[in-house]
Amino acid sequence: MSDALFTSEFEPPDTQHLWRLWLADLLDLGSAALLGWGALRALEWERTPGALVGALAVAWVLLSATGGLSGWTPWRAVVGLRLVDNGNAPGPWRGMARALVVPVDLAIAPVLQRRYFDRLLKVHPEPVALLSRRWQRGVGWQVLWLALLLGAVWYVVMPTKQESLTYLDKRLDGWRCCHREKPPEPYRCMATVARVVSAAERGDERARAVVANCPRAAAELER
Repeated sequence: MSDALFTSEFEPPDTQHLWRLWLADLLDLGSAALLGWGALRALEWERTPGALVGALAVAWVLLSATGGLSGWTPWRAVVGLRLVDNGNAPGPWRGMARALVVPVDLAIAPVLQRRYFDRLLKVHPEPVALLSRRWQRGVGWQVLWLALLLGAVWYVVMPTKQESLTYLDKRLDGWRCCHREKPPEPYRCMATVARVVSAAERGDERARAVVANCPRAAAELER
């Protein structure tokens, strides 16, 4: 019992709950990457390495800023940790500052067994019991991020307009999708046709040309 008391009283804050916070930060960073990728696909922007890094950076800073505002992020809520300074949320500025140093901390914390940058920013994780009232209030902050993550997954899974046009216009499976009663990839075929038809209805000239040469898409447009 004395060892437990000694550990809880004298263990530095930046070493407490180290692995839970490390996992939450890693998954939050991965979520930011998913949000950035989904945003580029939703906006039909070219996904160059620079654009992907920029989208990830914007999503990560926004996620970190809101995490500083409330102390919660989606994955901190999952592991039951809130980031605090003397029991209060650290604020958006320290949240954004933390966005710059978390990638470094993720690399060195498993080796050093400390979060030195969190110590410099004077923040530390505070455990919150899952399903408690405090935890439920914290989860309420994450509904927007959950909706955005689901939207990002949707845009990652669904074909973009450019991908749909290329598939129907230049791929053998796209020709089969247009002309055969039973296409080789039914789900991809229907999703692609729906995307091209939607673009044609909005007046996209290339989409209209593809629809004109695709009986399945033409039939869908006439409905």
